[in-house]
Amino acid sequence: MDRPLAAFDIESVPDVEAGRRLLGLEGDDAAVMEGMRAWRLTASDGRTDFLQPPLHRIVTISLAWLDPESGSFRLGSFGRDCSDEKRQLEELFDVLAKPKRAPRLISWNGNAFDLPVLRYRAMLHGVAAPHFYRTDGEWKYNNYHGRYHDLHVDLMDVLAGYGASDRLGLDLFARLQGLPGKTVTHGEDVHLHVLAGEDEVVRAYCEMDALNTLLLYLLWTHHRGRVDSATLHRHLDTVRTVLAAPNAKPAWQECGEALRGWPHWTATPIQS
Repeated sequence: MDRPLAAFDIESVPDVEAGRRLLGLEGDDAAVMEGMRAWRLTASDGRTDFLQPPLHRIVTISLAWLDPESGSFRLGSFGRDCSDEKRQLEELFDVLAKPKRAPRLISWNGNAFDLPVLRYRAMLHGVAAPHFYRTDGEWKYNNYHGRYHDLHVDLMDVLAGYGASDRLGLDLFARLQGLPGKTVTHGEDVHLHVLAGEDEVVRAYCEMDALNTLLLYLLWTHHRGRVDSATLHRHLDTVRTVLAAPNAKPAWQECGEALRGWPHWTATPIQS
């Protein structure tokens, strides 16, 4: 692996301000969110109530960062809480701007959802992000927004052959590969936690998605022959050490325990 890895995920809710201003919806936030989903269901002729990316407000951006060169790993979320959208965007883009070597973004369904939402919301808040549009330097078309290069890897898209086969959700694929998957809450309940002021639940949930995405990417790089088993073990040891820290969140520690025997096919046990 030739650069830092930045596996990320976002959580979002319907943008109630847009619902009131553009759709004329009234009531408290819960009522407006429900009204927006009902509007989308009608507009899509009953196919879906999932809103288009521009109608989402970001409540959490989480990052699982692994630097293969230094051996460092960190996991966390940006901003202070779920209402701090602009600061979350600014902090994410600041992280992407710092390294001289552009970090590789890794997502699950990022091309279809996460990246468009980041672009729309950054524009709305007036957040400039020139490094978000940087290129590799070695290949001018390799950037964070191209689908068929690797400065950004949408792992769901790649594994499904860019739509040649059915795409799997992150939770299902993670559990199929022996990871715990989504253990904190469910995606359809994120707006309920936000409405209840349960920001830490949402942030922990998002962090686990970012972490699962990173771990699956490491598994894929081993499958491709980009890292050998010893290197994979070393990276997993680094991740487990952080997850097992005394002050780590319960969800982190639970995942760390699950990693003790993962992946199941390893011939050499990962050292504690």
